Amino acid sequence: NTTSASNATSASASDTSANTDTPKTIAETTPADSTSGQNTSANSTSDSDLEKRELAKQVVSATGFAQELRDAPASISIVTGKELQERPVRDIAEAVSLLPGVSIDTGATSFGGYSISIRGMPSSYTLLLVDSKRQDASSEAFPNVSFSQAAFMPPLAAIDRIEVIRGPASTIYGSDAIGGVVNVITKRSFDKWASNILLNTTLQEENIFGHSVGVSAYTAGPIDKAKKWSVQLRAKDTHQFQSGSTDISGVPTNPTNPNAAMPTIASASIIGAGQNNQYQAGARIGYEMSEKNYLYVDYSHFGSWYDPTIFENSVFNRNNAIVRHQGRYGANGTIRTDTSIQYNANHNASRKRLAQDVILEHRTSLPFWRMKLNVGGQYIYNSVAAQYGTVFGGDVGNFMDRHTYALYLDDQWAIVDSLLLNVGVRLNMDSNFGFNASPRAYLVWNALEGSAIGDLTFKGGISTGYILPTLTQIAPGWGSSTGQGAIRVFGNPDLKPESSTNYELSVMHETDYTQVSLTGFFTQFYDKITSMTVAVNGQMPAGFICNATSNPNRPTISPSCQYSYNVDTAQSYGIEVYGQIKPFSVGIGELGLNASYTWNRSRSTSGATNGMPLANIPEHSLNGAINYTWNNLGVYVRGEFKARQMRTNVLGRTVTQAGLDTWKRNNPGRSEFYEPYFLLHLGANYQITKTLRANFGIYNLLNHNFVDYYVSYTNAAQTAGTLYNNYASIYEGRRYYIALSMDF
Repeated sequence: NTTSASNATSASASDTSANTDTPKTIAETTPADSTSGQNTSANSTSDSDLEKRELAKQVVSATGFAQELRDAPASISIVTGKELQERPVRDIAEAVSLLPGVSIDTGATSFGGYSISIRGMPSSYTLLLVDSKRQDASSEAFPNVSFSQAAFMPPLAAIDRIEVIRGPASTIYGSDAIGGVVNVITKRSFDKWASNILLNTTLQEENIFGHSVGVSAYTAGPIDKAKKWSVQLRAKDTHQFQSGSTDISGVPTNPTNPNAAMPTIASASIIGAGQNNQYQAGARIGYEMSEKNYLYVDYSHFGSWYDPTIFENSVFNRNNAIVRHQGRYGANGTIRTDTSIQYNANHNASRKRLAQDVILEHRTSLPFWRMKLNVGGQYIYNSVAAQYGTVFGGDVGNFMDRHTYALYLDDQWAIVDSLLLNVGVRLNMDSNFGFNASPRAYLVWNALEGSAIGDLTFKGGISTGYILPTLTQIAPGWGSSTGQGAIRVFGNPDLKPESSTNYELSVMHETDYTQVSLTGFFTQFYDKITSMTVAVNGQMPAGFICNATSNPNRPTISPSCQYSYNVDTAQSYGIEVYGQIKPFSVGIGELGLNASYTWNRSRSTSGATNGMPLANIPEHSLNGAINYTWNNLGVYVRGEFKARQMRTNVLGRTVTQAGLDTWKRNNPGRSEFYEPYFLLHLGANYQITKTLRANFGIYNLLNHNFVDYYVSYTNAAQTAGTLYNNYASIYEGRRYYIALSMDF
């Protein structure tokens, strides 16, 4: 399935400056790359040329090297740089929110940020990359893996495109890519300087949510006359203000049963209520040594703090440095190499934890006959230390580390011009878990190409996923905490790696005016990793006892303990549908439409949780947008619908059939799913001058209220209970996004 969130047929000069993951001077010559960074108007380009350029969109995520989107051995969607300019999006998550199979959760922690889930998998199963490189190999010092990966996402003005792989990609990327990959490709600039400053704010209509302000800056260009040296500078800062009130209107003050005791309110997850600040600064220096060799050094620093919490201003600092060489050798430069060494450090000052990673990687592309062979290797060193006299607890002490080695081979064979077979395997060796193999096989058939009725492509294949437990997940004894410190997380030395096998089949049809696609997928999990909640004084792995204590600053969070364990088997399956009517003239301006629908079920198929869902995502997701452009004005209306999301605020992380049956008996007539909801958003952009652009958006235009509390009884007599919300979180009400962007 190869989709784009909206029309992606053209891009500005800055957008086309780099349509592959290599610099323009060593990139392949393809229709999508033919502009060489210069703006090409429709007046000087024939319709056939435009058609070829659109059909030859390039991606790098599926194999590690540039290839046409329709030939990629994976289900991939693209969000272009042009779309990022025209839509009032605040971050990467909002940019990919319209794509089929993608579910986002923005700001669902006290320190802000976002998470991205793909095909029903937890957000920790989504690997986030920048220019095809990991942003970290572990998140031991960070409270949440998905928010940790999002730390180094560049300013929107620095992004050329975003590629999203739906489904396992462990053959190329190893552990953590078991659910999918989000690869952010940044712009390159070797011919001339390009700069951008963006100012934005989000103003809340409801007092229980905090306003936010943000600023980002980006500049890049050559620094010598020969244009061999280039530099890129980037920075951004976002501040979320404390909400004006903690009073939640609409919470019932009395239970529905007059004989019941006054219920207590469960911990409320109010999105956008907590005060936090996140900033990032980075630089890249590139050197084109020759037509065959390009080298760059990149450094990024990320810092954040948030409040309220059990600590007084929780502080996180992260540093990421990479040295990367890309080469083009052989006849016509068809042999490609990519070598890098990377170091990053994650420091949690509040909890006194320091995690460090070293990543060495090399890959080579060797085309011969009708094949393109990719071979590579990777070494990852992870460590985490408890600082300043602290320890992890149990038998661990204050330091843990591991080594991971991998070799991979991936080959694409053009059996005939229209039929491509891709086979590959990754061999992993971990110092804790030993050997693992992750193979894949994929077939792409371009049944119709350039025909009178458009292009027709079929794709299908089998891919595998593999994910290693984190160091703290396998450490005997207490290793970390969550729930504002009230919930202690113990390690389980018996935990095993999780693996999966994914089967998918898709069909895509595209013309000059429309694009439609349909994808079906089925994923079988083995040794699925999930979490178990244990009451105080309960038995934990390795002979330990739950010794959690309550946090007086968070009285609504009951003390408990958690640990990870393996479910024998699990499944995830569903369909993804995408449709687009490309922009067409309506007399005054152009109109375009697109929509996507995802049906996704996931369930455990063994153990105590047999038959229960795996992840807290909706079963039905529908997104649609109407886009209108006229001269310098662009307007869009977007709607989203979510339904059948399992209640975890009542049933907890460990949902068993017995627990669900008990809850239903105590709450007759109430569904185990959260209430469905529909949101409508309105956005506009206007090119004020050649360099100044304004964006405006109204999110949750109808001001849908996510405060809908009820009493969940804990006994059949309904004499005791707790107030719970009918929605997973109290999401933001109507709010206004305003942004000014200047290019120079």
